[in-house]
Amino acid sequence: MMKKDLYDNRYWLVVIGLLTMFFIFLAWIAYPESFWLLISLMIIVSVVLTAVPLLLNRRQKDRLDPVYRSFLIEPDMEKEAELRALVPKSEVDRLRMLGDLLREKADELNRQDLQIRDYQTYIEEWVHEIKKPISLMSLVLDNRDDEMSTLVHLRMTRARNDIQSDVEKILYFARLSTAHRDYLFQPMSLVKVCQEAIVDHQSLLDEAGFEVALVGAEEVFVVSDRHHVLFILSQLIHNASKYARIGESQPKLDLTVEAGETIQLIISDNGPGIPQEDLPFIFDKGFTGGKAKATGMGLYLVQQIAQDLKVTVSASRSNSSGLAIILEFPIIN
Repeated sequence: MMKKDLYDNRYWLVVIGLLTMFFIFLAWIAYPESFWLLISLMIIVSVVLTAVPLLLNRRQKDRLDPVYRSFLIEPDMEKEAELRALVPKSEVDRLRMLGDLLREKADELNRQDLQIRDYQTYIEEWVHEIKKPISLMSLVLDNRDDEMSTLVHLRMTRARNDIQSDVEKILYFARLSTAHRDYLFQPMSLVKVCQEAIVDHQSLLDEAGFEVALVGAEEVFVVSDRHHVLFILSQLIHNASKYARIGESQPKLDLTVEAGETIQLIISDNGPGIPQEDLPFIFDKGFTGGKAKATGMGLYLVQQIAQDLKVTVSASRSNSSGLAIILEFPIIN
């Protein structure tokens, strides 16, 4: 800190040094017989005149810094008055201007925060309301399937599942802005979670004609949040179903659990895949790769939630030229 003080006062120190040298020169001319005594006195006086203001200035700054920091955190009138008592009179107007600006910005941030809270509350209430007609739709599909053809029932079920997926995405996206998110971490069998996700989306997979393969041992456990892992798998299954090679070849979806230094879950399909140059961007918000069906939100939400779960997400081209998403879970004893 002393180096900074010396640098801040470098011009005054140079002036004092030059004046001291000038007076030494005058003393050498006028009083050569007592030259060394005068030099000693001049140097002592110059050091004192330099050190005392620097020490007083340092003491003032030590008192000022915590008050200034407190004022920046909470720029109310009381903190401003306390700070004005410590700064030079020439800085009072600037300090008042700074306080007005900070209070204006704080009020604006508070209004924006309130708007975000209202938006999140509205979205959550809307999601709960929209679940009522979805539940009614599910009730009709489950109990009146004999009154509609197999194809109509399958497509209505697909539409219901798409609506459910979109509603879940809206809810998760709204919650991304919150500072606190609820997660329940517990040990779970990764294979059983995959089985649950497949069962939940069986009608979707059947309509797309998917051949599903699940490879891995049920003894492979990870510590994570079951509900959010199911959401991630739901988005990846929906994403694969959108771009299935219907009519070209048998659509395939492979879920493979591998245990090593980390535990990996690889979800791969044989769809059209992603160009190699687009792979680094598929998790960016709004990235669609020019595909009309895409919104660019599903994989973005997958990555955001995976980060909270400490799960590493990456993408590559699968062996069948489709897309492979790799979820890498940490091993926790």
